[in-house]
Amino acid sequence: MLVEQQIAERRERAVAAIAKVLERPSGEIYGDYRVKSASGKTYRVAMRGPGLFENYCSCSDFAINTLGTCKHIEALFLRLGKRYGRALESRKFVRARASISLQYGESIAVRLRLPAKPSPALRKLADEYFDPAGLLRQEHFQSFHQVIEVFRQADLDAVIYSDVLEYLDRENELAEGLDLERQLLAKLRRGRHPLNGILKTKLLPYQERGAIFAACRGRVVLADDMGLGKTVQALAATEMLRRRRGIQRVLVVAPASVKYQWKTEIEKFSGLSAQVIEGLLPRRRELYASPQFFNLSSYELVLKDVRYMHELAPDLIILDEAQRIRNWTTATARTIKQLKSRYAFVLTGTPLENKLEELFSVVEFIDGRRLGPAFRFLHEHRTEDENGKLIGYRGLDRIHDQLAPILLRRTRQEVLKDLPKRTDQILHVGLTPQQAEPYWEQNDILAALMRKWERQGWLSEIDQKRVLCCLQNMRMLCNSTFLFDKQTNHSPKLAEFREIVRELAIEEGRKVVVFSEYERMTHLAGEELEKLGIGFVSLHGSVPSRDRGALMEKFRHDADCRVFLSTDAGGVGLNLQAASAVVNFEPPWNPARLEQRIGRVHRLGQSRPVHVVHLLTKDSIEERVWETLKLKKSLFAGVFDSPTGEVSFAALGRKSILQVVKEIFANQPGRPKPLIDQPTTKAVPIQSIPGSIPAAASPAAAPAAAAPSTEFEQAAAGLIETGVRFLESLAVVAQNAPVDETLSNLVSLDPRTNRPVLSIPLPKSVDQNRLVRALSAVLGAFGRSA
Repeated sequence: MLVEQQIAERRERAVAAIAKVLERPSGEIYGDYRVKSASGKTYRVAMRGPGLFENYCSCSDFAINTLGTCKHIEALFLRLGKRYGRALESRKFVRARASISLQYGESIAVRLRLPAKPSPALRKLADEYFDPAGLLRQEHFQSFHQVIEVFRQADLDAVIYSDVLEYLDRENELAEGLDLERQLLAKLRRGRHPLNGILKTKLLPYQERGAIFAACRGRVVLADDMGLGKTVQALAATEMLRRRRGIQRVLVVAPASVKYQWKTEIEKFSGLSAQVIEGLLPRRRELYASPQFFNLSSYELVLKDVRYMHELAPDLIILDEAQRIRNWTTATARTIKQLKSRYAFVLTGTPLENKLEELFSVVEFIDGRRLGPAFRFLHEHRTEDENGKLIGYRGLDRIHDQLAPILLRRTRQEVLKDLPKRTDQILHVGLTPQQAEPYWEQNDILAALMRKWERQGWLSEIDQKRVLCCLQNMRMLCNSTFLFDKQTNHSPKLAEFREIVRELAIEEGRKVVVFSEYERMTHLAGEELEKLGIGFVSLHGSVPSRDRGALMEKFRHDADCRVFLSTDAGGVGLNLQAASAVVNFEPPWNPARLEQRIGRVHRLGQSRPVHVVHLLTKDSIEERVWETLKLKKSLFAGVFDSPTGEVSFAALGRKSILQVVKEIFANQPGRPKPLIDQPTTKAVPIQSIPGSIPAAASPAAAPAAAAPSTEFEQAAAGLIETGVRFLESLAVVAQNAPVDETLSNLVSLDPRTNRPVLSIPLPKSVDQNRLVRALSAVLGAFGRSA
């Protein structure tokens, strides 16, 4: 049923798949066609018969879908059916010459097809080199060039398609590489170091293993934990390929923040040339046209520079921090997968975070057939309830086995048993009244939207945006009111931060890295550091990549620079072992992001114990986010670490954003009383578990704040609440159209005075009498107070 459904979908898309047939066989139905797709690409389509697996298309979908057809083949059948009718099925393709081509099924095979009347010599060769099904015997892969010669002698017109030669070339090179890998690893096990001298640094044994794995297999994912030196392993593997295979050109695609770090490490460890691709388009074109051995670009430039990256024709592509391609729906991911190279290294400490689709997307760049077609992969590994909702994954052990030939992952616990201890500390703070009021207003709006969703079963796009807006506002308010209103700055977290950084940076003499998702929060933290007289640097997404190296150098080497402030966007790929403490202003949404932050400090090269402080606002959305961090690690462990083959989402739920929000509010405690004064709390470690996310401890109760004591205060609070909701409602209305257009619909000219009048239609629940009574009461109240 699954296969039939996929074929049916391709037949539906076939209607608009071909814009033009560029070439067709003369006077025949079946033969070789060349077509132009609706997107402007050209493909070769070999039409041989009406059945599945009889035909061929050069598109990528045909090569990986294992269906034996594609939308271009089906589109030609539609056109041919209209032209030839029933003759399409009755007429047969008459093969006039022998051909050797690839058969794209569950596995790839080299297949011989004989002509209608083969000569005795051809039959003899077929029996000698191919099995009864016409498939090339494995023992003849290495000597295929001899097979070609004897076939040419027996049939000068025999056709050997280019994808056969490419496939066998890769398979033979891989076989040679695996043989070399066995030899080198045997030396490594005997205590010898086969890669000594390959770089201007000594590799650790596990790094030699990683470099050998990458160089000998050619297209791999290095998924070691953060901080284990994936960059230096990639450089060593590159040098091996240069010496063994003669590669001359490497394209490195990395986050903009680490391009110069790559250049620094290349210059430090290798004698090969390197250039950073940056600047305006004319300058970038010049750089692509005069390539160095290493050419360092960024994900941000891929969409703009894909043409020049193709023209660069790299022998090796290295994707650093490859989590950027986990989402296969993004234009960047799709474009990167169009880049071609014989060799490819993907470097990522987090090949997946939340769902298997992310892992599939990363692996697809290395080997599009490794995990099979996406529809079959998801069907085999997703567990759904009776309503079709995802509740878990199964068969993860099979994925582990499928990935073993192309993916290498080691944890810090496995290979760096002497890595300094990491201590995680959770420090709870409360909300001040100034934070609590807008926080719970956002909570109430969110709760109302959740009730609306439960009642009608759906939310409009505007309401969904309001949900996300409320969540973001609540998280910002947990940090500081300034992030919400841009005027006031009530923040117990900043008060705690002052004490934490005073203790860590001044009293203990540590260097400290401070992370926040919000650039404005790092600015506020910088103001606190200035008051304390503590030197710091600040890195965020808008800092030009060319300036980032200088910031890191200052933090590493300037004794007076004690703190490194960074956003998540700015901190990708940084090595900050000069620090020995990390402060997280808020928990990110996923555990990988949290481990990325900490891994910038707790990594290879770190010689001191690392202290990590997590600031959490109690009785808030942050506590629920923190709880989810540990649960979301289970999927990652299921594929890479755990012997069990299943992951159930019963504890957390793999749900839509609305379902997750509903769960957060279902488990959220009642509205606490806000703090009047935020006490300064001595930092006490809650638990010390190397390399793990600790469980949250139960916070102490906060002192209570007085409730409004008079009827007037309560009424005024209600009035403000109503006013705010009125303004929020206006904002929602304005989202449907530009502000000018929205207001123009409400403004008209009074014909008597020729002055503009603002007219707002009354809702059904408010009539003229009710409005008059309300206005009279307000005017009367002001009259009494005058």
